[in-house]
Amino acid sequence: MGSFGGHAVPGGFFIIVAIWWIIQLAYTTAVLDNGRKRPRSRLMQCLHRAPIEAGLIIFGAVAGIVVEMAYSEPILVLIDKNGEWQNDVEWGHCSMYLYFGLYGFVKTIGATCVPSVARYEQAFGALAYSVEGFLFYYHTHGRSPLDIHLHSMLVFAIFVCFLSAAGEIWNPDDILIRLIRILFTLVQGTWFWHLGIVLYRPPSGEVWDGEDHLNIMFTTAFFTWHILIGMLVLFVIYCSTKLVLKSCGISTVQYSETCNGREELEIKLLGNTSD
Repeated sequence: MGSFGGHAVPGGFFIIVAIWWIIQLAYTTAVLDNGRKRPRSRLMQCLHRAPIEAGLIIFGAVAGIVVEMAYSEPILVLIDKNGEWQNDVEWGHCSMYLYFGLYGFVKTIGATCVPSVARYEQAFGALAYSVEGFLFYYHTHGRSPLDIHLHSMLVFAIFVCFLSAAGEIWNPDDILIRLIRILFTLVQGTWFWHLGIVLYRPPSGEVWDGEDHLNIMFTTAFFTWHILIGMLVLFVIYCSTKLVLKSCGISTVQYSETCNGREELEIKLLGNTSD
């Protein structure tokens, strides 16, 4: 969608998912001790098995497709009566959402009825990022140099997400790779907003000169600032989540330590320090 909303919707989607991932990582490290502990109560076990993340991704994908198709005129038309292509931008965005929806669907299946499918989650995540990058790489044909440069920065962030998601196929427990994926997913989201603001809603009210070399150079600097701010935001969210969990969120929840798949010791996190 060639509008501010068309960039704000996917931007919001990636921001929300990245924030969810960093909170989930904080919970995994602070409460579950990187998988060495698991909840004892049935309620917590059900919440662990519930495909919350997958549902969030599917909802975002469906919402994005609905918004794209509702905006286009005529709705859901690929070729008009004259044999000409219609809504090329909208169909491209819908293709991106479709693959992320597929990723969410695979995660849902793996978390519910077919656990063996879970091993393919990272592969479908990498596929979704690769399709997104492919679509946006060819998204700016015939546009101004500034528009092309803005989207090239987006493609760079997508490429890093793809590499990290692909790395998780072979190293699913590597926290550093996961953090890189989370960071650049967040950068994608904030950059979508930045792109939409520059092209469609500049704060000054004046459209940026698409041929001005200084605008292009400062766009590069802005992108590096997005990375730095993203690192700071994720750090604050991560530390805040761990602090809340340790101070008040998990003191009454019982967990058990596991060793080679067997329960060995029932503990109460932060609830018993008498030993």
